[in-house]
Amino acid sequence: MATIQKREGKNGQTYRVMIRMHGYPPVQRSFKRLTDAKAWAQETELGMRRGDIRSTASEAKKRTISDVIAKYKEDILPHKAPSSQRVETTYLNHWERELGEYALSFLTHEIISRKIAQLTNAGDQRAQLEGGEKPAKPKSRKTVKHYRDNLEILLKFAQKWGWIGSANPMEGVNRITKATKERVRFLDDDERKAILAACKASPNKQLYPVVVFALSTGARKNEILKLTLRDLDLERQVAVLRETKNRETRKAPIVSYLKAVLEEHLKWREKYLTKRDIKSDYLFPRSDGKGAIDIRKAWENARDKAGIIDFRFHDLRHSAASYLAMNGASQLEIAEVLGHKTLQMVKRYSHLSEDHTRDVVEKMNDKIFDMAGS
Repeated sequence: MATIQKREGKNGQTYRVMIRMHGYPPVQRSFKRLTDAKAWAQETELGMRRGDIRSTASEAKKRTISDVIAKYKEDILPHKAPSSQRVETTYLNHWERELGEYALSFLTHEIISRKIAQLTNAGDQRAQLEGGEKPAKPKSRKTVKHYRDNLEILLKFAQKWGWIGSANPMEGVNRITKATKERVRFLDDDERKAILAACKASPNKQLYPVVVFALSTGARKNEILKLTLRDLDLERQVAVLRETKNRETRKAPIVSYLKAVLEEHLKWREKYLTKRDIKSDYLFPRSDGKGAIDIRKAWENARDKAGIIDFRFHDLRHSAASYLAMNGASQLEIAEVLGHKTLQMVKRYSHLSEDHTRDVVEKMNDKIFDMAGS
């Protein structure tokens, strides 16, 4: 039998439907409108009587979080962009370790909240202090929000697949809000000179052109490494980036110093492949030519040699955007270079543009009014 309760909350008035029927676990759902609540209750009760709706209790006992993750990786994850797959895999692997053996029927909001608290206090494992020590500060709210939201998505799919009922344990887990603070870490002049010198001296001869490419265009590492020869046109001074995060092809200008560096790289690349008697379509090939080079270790060694602290390869993208802002580029221009669909992502650089504009105006005023007073 269905009962409907009228409730008042932060988001206004809602109607919660609770259905209890012999042979089924209680099911409940909330609606904004009373008519929707009544319609759902009638349809659900009818489905139960006809046997169209099967009990999820046995499924919730049999299925674990590992089962949900496995099905998600097989059915959902492959249809997302490569960069999204890599990021989500990090979250999925974490929940596999922490909750993988838990049956869905055993999972509660108290258990999830405790795991999220442990994650928060674990510290940001990406950052390193001098001497290789891990920082004591907690993970950022934004990072923890990504992990929490990923688990919520998993459990929503478990509901969709009929593995748990309408009572999702995530409903009792506090949402993480006000997590919009963006990281803006860019190289100052001395740091830029140091990292470029270290990359140029690296035994990995492809590291330097890759880093120059990133600093010059703001392209992501994956976008650069997936480039092939047909994507590069030095005569037209452009590179076509196809493996982008939002799956939209865009063009990166190949000008000035970057063009000269790539011309030298192409000469080195030809000798490198000829010496090994291999062929490759990749602009930055690995030793067998069958894929793109992995520069992770070479990058970390060069960064450490340069003495750069708390800096990731992706921060080269932030550096490029910051330099554009400091040289007078508008938010729209920065968004176009970086490949952002909206201006929201580039607002983090607006203060740099404002500071630069203020400095320029101040120098101009000092000059013209000094001349007026003399």
